[in-house]
Amino acid sequence: MLENLYLKGKKTIIRNLKREDIDERLKWKPYPDPLYYHYNPSFLSKKEKELWFLKRKEDPNMFYLSIDDLEQSLIGFLCLYKIDKKKKSSWMGIYLGYEFIDKGYGTDALLTLMKHYFEQLDYEELFLDVATLNKRAIRSYEKCGFKHLRTKFNLHDPRTKIDVFTNDRFKNVRKYFRKKGKDVLVQFEEMGITREMWKNKERSPNR
Repeated sequence: MLENLYLKGKKTIIRNLKREDIDERLKWKPYPDPLYYHYNPSFLSKKEKELWFLKRKEDPNMFYLSIDDLEQSLIGFLCLYKIDKKKKSSWMGIYLGYEFIDKGYGTDALLTLMKHYFEQLDYEELFLDVATLNKRAIRSYEKCGFKHLRTKFNLHDPRTKIDVFTNDRFKNVRKYFRKKGKDVLVQFEEMGITREMWKNKERSPNR
């Protein structure tokens, strides 16, 4: 599907994951906001790095891709998962290092991948989940043509050990969280785009 991939956009290059990308990621500046601490890499032994890499390379229902800038420096990752070859659909996730956000890299990487996904691979649908509080990401997805499908609550990432219910630092985002027994749930927006929607977007004079 995406083996030996090399896609060049206006600001980014999409390519297959390499083992050394795991080490390159450790050089990135950490996210300072506790809400995004789970994006910061934790320590991995050499064996754990190998297992992390092999898991993503060998899973037939996942394609893990790297994002470079035009100077070929690693700035992020893209992942296609829940791949359904019969329905020609999948789900997508994207992650950029903190120092690379708000520079148009994410939008460019998405558009570059989507062009290949819909026009070369002839896939029909692409879906994603995004935390409702992540307004920056939602704007980027909307710019790429994704439409809102439904609002739902997913389990909070256990790596983000914060108490949004008692810490006043998080009072402005507290409305996006709820408790369910011992679990903490976060509000997400499910978004999607079809190949027909992509074609219409590409034909639009305002693209």
